[in-house]
Amino acid sequence: MKKLLFAVFGLCIGSSVFAESPQVQYIKGMYELNASLAKGSITEDNDLNIYNDVDQSFFLDYLDSNIKKIYARNDEYQEATGDMACIDHNVLWQGQDLNPFAKLTFTEPSADRVKVTIGATWDLEERSVTYQVKCQKDGDCKITEIFEYGKPFTKVTSKCLDDFYRTEIKKHRNK
Repeated sequence: MKKLLFAVFGLCIGSSVFAESPQVQYIKGMYELNASLAKGSITEDNDLNIYNDVDQSFFLDYLDSNIKKIYARNDEYQEATGDMACIDHNVLWQGQDLNPFAKLTFTEPSADRVKVTIGATWDLEERSVTYQVKCQKDGDCKITEIFEYGKPFTKVTSKCLDDFYRTEIKKHRNK
């Protein structure tokens, strides 16, 4: 009887050790959706680089209102000038193009943070991005910060947009 209890107890502990947090599940789901949208009917052997043609608007659904405002401001400035503003890459995949076949590793370096390591592909080296994710008790989660190269996306991008406004937007308005 004791052996049976220890076996059951061991299984319970083992399964809880491998249970993923809601934050990891949220970020994994976001990448899985993006990869499935990108894959469509292409194969891993396809030489054409058509992966960057995926509409990234779904990504906004995962962001809190503060980061959404930064994306909206970036889009507004790009439209006003016809030039690239401050967000000049795919944040999820940390590059200009995405490869939905890249190996993804998800870890939790600290509470409420999920680090995604994107394996090396073709001409891109291994890279990573960390998300700060807040989940409510009802299971609703949102990304509240993104860390690229260890720096907070909201701070870096807001400063870039402020500079872009001073140097580019004012110039276009004065024409």
